[in-house]
Amino acid sequence: MAALKYAGMDDTDSEDELPPGWEERSTKDGWVYYANHDEMKTQWEHPKTGKKKRCAGAWETFTEQRSL
Repeated sequence: MAALKYAGMDDTDSEDELPPGWEERSTKDGWVYYANHDEMKTQWEHPKTGKKKRCAGAWETFTEQRSL
């Protein structure tokens, strides 16, 4: 996590509440982004906290389970 803080990307709590109409998603390389379904837009920053985050290893775990 130190590398993320150095890059200005503090880790956020995955339980940060999203406004109505928003969804948290992640790319296959683990970067988290937020989808605003009302405005049909996406962004990297959490809509309330303004923080960015990355989920390390999430995609690899999912793809490994599917291939078993």
